[in-house]
Amino acid sequence: MPISIAVTGQILLHEPLDATSVGAEAVRAFLAADVAVANLEATVETAGSWPTKTKTLHLASAAALASLRELGFHGLAHANNHAFDLGPPGIAATRRAAMACGLALAGSGDTIDAAAAPAIMASPAGSLALFSVDLGPQPDIVYAAPDRAGIAPLRMHRTVTVAPADFHRLQQIIEALGDDRRAAARSAVGYQSQTDSGLDVFGTKVRQGHATGADWAPNAADLERLLGGIKSARLAGHLVGIALHNHHWDTDWTETPAWLTDLGRRLIDEGANFILGTGAPVMQPVTFYRERPIIAGLGNFVFHTRRPLTYDARGVDVWRSAAIRMHFDDTGSCTRLDALPIAVGKPALTDGKPEAPVPLGSADADKILKRLLPEGSGRPD
Repeated sequence: MPISIAVTGQILLHEPLDATSVGAEAVRAFLAADVAVANLEATVETAGSWPTKTKTLHLASAAALASLRELGFHGLAHANNHAFDLGPPGIAATRRAAMACGLALAGSGDTIDAAAAPAIMASPAGSLALFSVDLGPQPDIVYAAPDRAGIAPLRMHRTVTVAPADFHRLQQIIEALGDDRRAAARSAVGYQSQTDSGLDVFGTKVRQGHATGADWAPNAADLERLLGGIKSARLAGHLVGIALHNHHWDTDWTETPAWLTDLGRRLIDEGANFILGTGAPVMQPVTFYRERPIIAGLGNFVFHTRRPLTYDARGVDVWRSAAIRMHFDDTGSCTRLDALPIAVGKPALTDGKPEAPVPLGSADADKILKRLLPEGSGRPD
């Protein structure tokens, strides 16, 4: 039976949204798919917690999450750089608040098994298993473990290749600083693992090659865990969506890194039906692979930033985006994709509630559609 899935850009949320306007009602109508999901970049405030950062906390009220359910969302991805803003107590509070208002939450939990498990959302047309993983870079403490709450990782590692002369010079620098001897001493007592080959240059793996370049690869254990989950979800008959949160951005935030597209294709080959990327606060183009969408980034859906003037001054387009509704057939292929260009929900500028997203005017809408689905994207009719 065909099933429709609605997705949006990331939701950086502090307070409940004012969804009473006519425009907000149009967005609610668009999200009225069999299942609607997004990425929540926030943690719910709770007593007994403390900040894990000295900068940029995004703390939400439980009522704010309830307003997302009222807007039409069924589930949220939560493996991202703001899920751990209040540590394990914040993880627990966010999961409680989501459950209380009927939202499924993926990507965070009190153990790695809980964080890595998909959120299952059922509908009369079928069910979606949503996995949520964070690609980094983040400190290891934010990632869940068998005995520690946190988020689900799919850590991406970069290996830099340099020409022989450059490699030799870097090796001399490492030896002069004594970094190689310090690393060997730590490795001898099991404090850290030794680099298998090449050099470790200030935390970056470097190997010798013909020219300067970089290769990206996922952590092997993280990938094995995710692929096992995808296989189990497919065997259970669920449609599979993968939410990837990433802060390894290119210089031009509107461009999708090639390695991210390659990772999306690999996950589709392993059984995913769509990829939903988040992280950069701006839109990136949608592409298709094997009739399945790779949504690299929709920018924002709600953006309660404390730096709105900074983005405006630098011309970073954080206030325009789109919601997407995908239609999948019985084979799991996306047969149709609808897009609704929107004006992103902003922070409260008065004593009232923050704005909910509303549809863009026609001129802006055309520009957003061209950016979202350029010629050659492979969009289905």
